Amino acid sequence: MKKKYVWLFLLLLAAAIAVGSRTEVAGFLRRNFAATFSEVLPSEPTKLRARYLKKHPQELNIAVFGPWDYYARQGFILDKAVQLAIDEVNAAGGILGRRVNPVWVDNGNYSAIAQEQAEKLAADPSIFAVLGPVTSGRVLQFNSLFGDAGLPEVAPLAQSERINRDRTNALLFMPIASDLAESRALAAWAEREKRNNFLILNDDSRFPMSYGSCVEQSFYEKDLLVYGRVLFDQSSKKNYIRDQVLQYLDYFPVQNIIYLSKTGDASDYADLADRVFTRLPEGTLYFNEFTTLDRLLKIRLDRNRVFVPAAIPLNEANRAELRKFLKMENYERDFLSLIAYRSVHIFADAIRQAGTLEPGRIAETMRTGVMQTPLGEFRFSADGFEADPPLEILSLEELEKRWRAIAAE
Repeated sequence: MKKKYVWLFLLLLAAAIAVGSRTEVAGFLRRNFAATFSEVLPSEPTKLRARYLKKHPQELNIAVFGPWDYYARQGFILDKAVQLAIDEVNAAGGILGRRVNPVWVDNGNYSAIAQEQAEKLAADPSIFAVLGPVTSGRVLQFNSLFGDAGLPEVAPLAQSERINRDRTNALLFMPIASDLAESRALAAWAEREKRNNFLILNDDSRFPMSYGSCVEQSFYEKDLLVYGRVLFDQSSKKNYIRDQVLQYLDYFPVQNIIYLSKTGDASDYADLADRVFTRLPEGTLYFNEFTTLDRLLKIRLDRNRVFVPAAIPLNEANRAELRKFLKMENYERDFLSLIAYRSVHIFADAIRQAGTLEPGRIAETMRTGVMQTPLGEFRFSADGFEADPPLEILSLEELEKRWRAIAAE
């Protein structure tokens, strides 16, 4: 009887695909097919993947999945950083004797396109692991899709505390400081510098544990006042942020402003800083690491009152690696590209230490081990984020000074 229903379902699936593989019905059937019949059909993704690896002993295909062109337009060379790391891994002998082949997949930062691509990757037996999606929104969108398919997943820039809170995906890792860890570092800095009375500019949502709410929570824990949040997105009209800030300054005793963007917002930073500092002679303006240094340097005055977190230490130990990036075309001295670069080396070293391509053992090594990378040692927290991130909050003036020291012969 079970076999009869299986064949009936297969016929329905074929009919749906014949009508149009992009229809909503076909998409629904594709998403639910593997989960429904995994126990009665032999084509389980993990088994097919194991067969592929055995048949191709000299290669390891890793999907590099994200809106690469989109981020390039915002000044981040994530794709070049990832390719540099892969080239270095292969030059050192690959991973367990296998050459790493990046399979580039660009979703254009569109949700529907990303969903379709993710489903294809999860079903592709030639794909061993996924580097990406890049951001929290996409990771949350796919939930445990890759984990259910037995694919290790490294999401370089995903910081949301909502990701994998129930730990349903044991193969998912985010090699970056979580939103909460970064928020607590910011609150500690504000307390230490005796800064108070904040306004948050935030392109995140109102959901619990969003980036903005993490900042609010961390500030309240230290009795620091937050007067509100200005929420914006990519559809916000020109000057919307600036006008909202000026309205807050008219009605509330705001002294410091925190600008949290993860969409590469194209606001005129120089204009915003000029208007804010005219109204707040002793105020500060803080940007998160989703902004490049070169674009922030359009702010010509009061650079000692503009602050950014250094997500990678700009020190002598990292000098050789950082100089590689300074020589790369279009590098705008951002930290996200460095984090993406480091992510590849973290994953490669975890596999070497595990000594196997078995996903569960690789994940266990990542959870408990210390990975060696060209940018120093790396450990994951119990939640799959960077453990004890060495965030240092620097003024724009100091940040530029340190980069100049890195560049000096």
